[in-house]
Amino acid sequence: MYVCLAGCRQGFLDGCRPVIDLDGCHVKGPYPSQILTAVGVDGNNGSFPIAYAVVEIESKQSWIWFLRLLIEDLKITNGLSYVFISDKQKGLIPAIETLLPTVEHRRCVRHLHNNFRSAHSGVALKHILWAATRATTMPWWEAEMENMKQEDEEAWE
Repeated sequence: MYVCLAGCRQGFLDGCRPVIDLDGCHVKGPYPSQILTAVGVDGNNGSFPIAYAVVEIESKQSWIWFLRLLIEDLKITNGLSYVFISDKQKGLIPAIETLLPTVEHRRCVRHLHNNFRSAHSGVALKHILWAATRATTMPWWEAEMENMKQEDEEAWE
């Protein structure tokens, strides 16, 4: 089942940035499934729901199905105009590469940090990682990465 309400679609097209966060989550209970979501970013950096789908399993095929409907609803003709953000969802990266090969695709830092902290724990490293992600210039980013190297060279690598 795919749902993209007209008000959400029009609100995204009229007032949101061309940034779309894609995510999936498990539904437990008597009817286990997956929910795939597309969420935009409004002018105040808030979340703006665009569409969601309920699928049996999370796979490349289910993401392709979801993305085709989303692309059609949002009338995306030029992937260069959009940024997609996600974690490493099953099948999502190849689905995006198949349907929108020119789109800019970024990874969610929150998910990156969850993977990072399993091997490199500590508040100092967490703050350095987040400072590096907020860097808006290469010299600023390089300075933060040097801080990480000073704190923990294995984490820096």
